[in-house]
Amino acid sequence: MTPYTPQQIHHILIGLGYLAPEIDPKADLTKFAPWKRNDNALTDQPTQEAIKRFQKQYSSKLTVNGNPDSETRSLMEDTIKGLQNRLKFHGFATNTELPSDRPFYGPATYTAVKKFQKFQGLTENGIATMEQRQILQQASLPPKKSQPQSQLKLIDLYFQFKKNPQNSSYIAALNNLQQNLPKDVLNKVTNKWRGTNDQNPEIVKLTNVFTYYDDNNTNHRDALNHLQSQITPAISQAFLSLWNKK
Repeated sequence: MTPYTPQQIHHILIGLGYLAPEIDPKADLTKFAPWKRNDNALTDQPTQEAIKRFQKQYSSKLTVNGNPDSETRSLMEDTIKGLQNRLKFHGFATNTELPSDRPFYGPATYTAVKKFQKFQGLTENGIATMEQRQILQQASLPPKKSQPQSQLKLIDLYFQFKKNPQNSSYIAALNNLQQNLPKDVLNKVTNKWRGTNDQNPEIVKLTNVFTYYDDNNTNHRDALNHLQSQITPAISQAFLSLWNKK
């Protein structure tokens, strides 16, 4: 089994769609995917929640506890190897670019995923979600499709909410989103919303963000934009499922 460092596991979790990325504007794309490096212990809440999301999708094989144990690390390695093999099978990378002894989510994997996403008409973010990995498992790829509804922006959903703020599906989706986002993300959204820099602010409710949002208010726009950037594909899918529920 590959002895992954915390940094490498963080990038695997981001690359597979379980952990919200932070873009590193000075990233060395010859060595790393364009996400901030984090070699801290895998014990912070966002990382543990991301590990749990990975474990839940493989709950028949893993215990869902947020602990990056040997079984979890081994399945992460198998998942990366499987992803890389399918990218090569469909012609988005070569054996030289993705050798079998490099099961990491580095720049070559990131670039190959973006090529696949462009070919499929998907958002080109280099993040291979479970849905996209399942597409890659097919013997031949389906025709290119237009941008899915899941790419709707929060500002578009705000205008829907404004027309019907009592809609129980909208409220349930926002409450579920609040529960699934890491505390540090909600802290930053709160500080941007209020124009503060508190270390432990009283978290703003996302239902209130949608209720009182003012597009002319810079703080409100910054808060909504940051919130948008921190929603992973997995969280977005669950959120939109509740939002669109009749």
